[in-house]
Formats: sequence, structure tokens, C-alpha cells
Amino acid sequence: MSEQPIRLRTLLRSRLGQWSLALFLGAVTLLSAIGLLATSGWFISAAALAGLATVAAYGFDYFRPAAIIRFFAIVRTAGRYAERLASHNAALALLKDLRTRLFARVAGQRRLTPAARSAIAMHRLVADIDLLDFFPLRFVAPWFWASVLTLLVLGWLALLDTSLAVAALPGLLLAWLVVPMLGGRLAARLARRDAELAEQRREFLLDRLQLLTSLLLWQRWDDQQAAFLQQDDAWLQQRLRQQKLVSLTALGQQLGLALALLAVLWQGHALLQQGALSVPWLLAALLSVMGLAEALLPLSASFISLGFSQAARDRLNQLTAAETDLAGTATALPEQPLNLVLSGLSARMPGALNGPENVSIGLQQGDVLLIEGPSGGGKSTLLQVLAGEPLAFTGERLINGQGFEHWNLRGLIGYLPQQLDIFDMTLAQNLRLADPKASDEALWQVLDDVALADWVCGRKHGLNTTLGEFGAKVSGGQARRIALARLLLTKRPVLLLDEPFAGLDFDTRERVLASLLRRREQGIIVIVSHQQVAVPEARHLRIG
Repeated sequence: MSEQPIRLRTLLRSRLGQWSLALFLGAVTLLSAIGLLATSGWFISAAALAGLATVAAYGFDYFRPAAIIRFFAIVRTAGRYAERLASHNAALALLKDLRTRLFARVAGQRRLTPAARSAIAMHRLVADIDLLDFFPLRFVAPWFWASVLTLLVLGWLALLDTSLAVAALPGLLLAWLVVPMLGGRLAARLARRDAELAEQRREFLLDRLQLLTSLLLWQRWDDQQAAFLQQDDAWLQQRLRQQKLVSLTALGQQLGLALALLAVLWQGHALLQQGALSVPWLLAALLSVMGLAEALLPLSASFISLGFSQAARDRLNQLTAAETDLAGTATALPEQPLNLVLSGLSARMPGALNGPENVSIGLQQGDVLLIEGPSGGGKSTLLQVLAGEPLAFTGERLINGQGFEHWNLRGLIGYLPQQLDIFDMTLAQNLRLADPKASDEALWQVLDDVALADWVCGRKHGLNTTLGEFGAKVSGGQARRIALARLLLTKRPVLLLDEPFAGLDFDTRERVLASLLRRREQGIIVIVSHQQVAVPEARHLRIG
């Protein structure tokens, strides 16, 4: 059974306590801003009236209103900083949870869908996950604050006089609900289109930059540059349409607030004539309605943020979608001994000029294959095809006489690509992404196999050492060995290793190589390395 897809409404549950604190602090901050405005207006007008009446001035309490104003000012300033810290802490924690969850799901698929090609997968694991926090941060939070503050202001007006709340209600409903929701569906649709154009623009640019030298040599760069500028212009026009819609929505909200102000002023004038309301309290009522602008105007862009999050959700769910019918009933593992046969295999990355051509080789269990050749010749492309990634190829890939689609590649092939995935978690948590039930002893064993056990022993927190986002707290060679150790924990018989010794000195490289060779009798090992590797009785294949 496949894991449940990402749903926006469940995002807040990941860090419910942190999000609750952020929402509370934001509401307190906005309430303090409105309270400061209303209290200041009441105090200034009441003090002025008291000053006009000389006798009343001696009995007017200047101190308590001034203290309340200072209180609101301090709470507003401190609350704004506290809310920013709390909301961003919750957002960053959510992004960490999502990246870890997505990686585990992608790594756990028996066969990746076409959307899960490495370049696209890495873009979505980074850029699209960043868009998911728009939902709680820029959609849920603004609507929560606007709703709470609007209801509180209506309640405050009703306390002064029910007729004031009734008079303000139509205008506030326009600014709070009607106008934002009228533009909401179109705004979300525009944002989703924006996200699509942005992804197409980015992929087009990166693909062409990879081929920059070849395109310049063949004098095709100007054509590709013109094509990119067309995509860029389409994206900018889409952004402009969004900005126009947000501006129109904000204008509609301002008109709704203006209508509410006029209605309160009209009704307040009648109450003044009846003696049911004083000028200072009327001014406080008007200023509280004006203060709602700070809470309501962010709603004009909230559906844009919703659209971005919806687009990111859909693309990420595609990345981890259930296996298609093409996967068939590929749940079996081949019996040992294994044999791997490539016959007339040719492949090429999209847009690449070079790739493996007509590769034919047969490997038996216990074999080690060293793939050699110049950079850009297609060595990594061949490994990706062997790993089962959905690249277009011709020829045959057979394991024990059956095509790759017949076997459960998830349990059969372990692939170490050049681009690594190290998360801002502890070392043990990163390793247990491969095997959640792995014991500490198993973790120490694989760390010893990759010559990291001594380093971990020297760390204060040992297996609980944090690695930082993308492995920022460790060196490139250490990050690579951590990824290799995680791969070894899976105990897959076919290992495809792309530059496993990068960044290692000679002694460390020899130790890691020796631990890999101890596993050769358990399966087949294929290594791509620019460094000289001495492996007795190894097979050699030159690409490019």
C-alpha cells in the first residue's frame, strides 16, 4: 500500500505547538496595534475635551490611559519580533520534516516514476518544498488573524452600541470575506501557472548552461538565449497579472473598509446627538476599524500563496506517486548467483551530446567492474540506466536472463550518485533512513567500513552528531562516506557507485575499497572513479 500523499491541510500538524504559538503571537501583535490606535485616539480626544473644561481637567486621569498606551506599544513591538521568530522557526522545522519524509518515500520506491529523474527530484526536494510553507505562513496565518481581529472589533463595536456593529458589518464583510474570495480562485490559478512557468524556465536554463561550450562551438547559443528570453518574458507577464489582481483585490478591500468607516461615522453621529455616545469613544471606534487594514490587506495575496503551495503539493505527489502499471508485478528478487548482462546498450541524457554507445558486457556474482573514460563521456549516464532510472535507452538490460522490469529493483540495486542527500538530522537518523530498525552496532559497523568510526568516536555526541542542512557541518569526503554507509545498510547485492572515493586520501581510499571488496562475493559491484583504483581481477569498461 502506498503512503498517503501530501495534503496541505495536514501541514500544521507536523509542528502544531510551534504553529499555535506563532498564530497566538501574531493575533496578540495585531490586537495590540489596533488597541494602541484606538486608545491613543480616545486619550487624545478625551484629554482635549477635559482641557477645554477647566474644572474637569483637574480630575482627568492621565496616567492609566498613558500606561495602557505604553503597554500596547511594547506588546506590539515585542510581539512582532516574537511572532517572526516563532513562525519562521515553525516553517523551517516543517521544511525539515517534509524533506526527510520526501526523501524516505523516494528512496523507498521500488521503481521511480518518470517525474523522479534526479535533476527534477532534487529541484522538487528543495524548491517545491520551500513553497509548501506558504500555506501555513501566508495563507492560514493571515486568514486566522484577520478573522479573529474582525470578530473582536465587531464585538468591541457591539459593546459600545449594537447599532455600530450592525452599521460596520456590510463593509467589513466585503473587506474580510467577499472581495478576497471573489478573486481567490483566479489568484490561485494564476499562481499555479506561475509555478509551472518558473519550473520550465529554470529547467530550460540549466539544461542549456550544461551544454554552453557545445552550443557556443556550434554557434547555437544565440538561438537558445532568444528562446530563454521568450520563456522569461512569459513568466514576467504572468507575475504582472498576479500583481494586478492583488492590487485590485486590495483596492476592493480598502473600499469595503471605507464603507465601514462611513457607516460607523454616520451611525455614531446619530448616537452623539442622542447623547448615547461621546466623541472620544466614537473616535476610538473609527480608529479600531481603520486599524483592521493591517490584518485584512494581507488577504489580497493569500490565494496567490495558496496556489503556489497547491502547485508544489501536486508536483511532489507526482514525485512519490504509486507505481504505474508499467511496474507490473515486479516484486521478486532474483536467486543467487547473480548475472548481469548488457547487450548493445546505448543511452543519452536529455540534451546531452555524448553518452554510452553500444555497450555489451556480462558480469557474474563476485565481479567488480571499473568504468573508465573522460569526463562527459557518459559514465554516470550508464550508471543511471543500470540503476533503473527512466532514461531513454536502446539495447537490453538483463539480470539472470530477465529484463529489469521483472525484478524488484528497490531490493536489488543500491545506487550512490554524485549528488548526495544529507539532511539536518543526527548521523544516526541519516543512516537509519536506509534501515529504520538498524541497531547501534550495525551503524558502527558500516561507519567502520567507510573509515568514519574513529571520527565519530571523537565527536562529543557520537551517533547523535548533527550533520547540518546538505551536510554543511561535515566535509565533502565525510558526507560522501556517510551516504555510502547508508547505502551499505540496505544490503543490496548490486552496488552502483559513482565517484565513491572523491575527496579521500590514499589510506582512507584503500580502507573503503577493502570494505567494498569484502562484499564482492555477495553480489556485483560497479564503480566509476577518476582516481586510480587497484582491484585484483577487476573487469574494465571504457566509455567515451
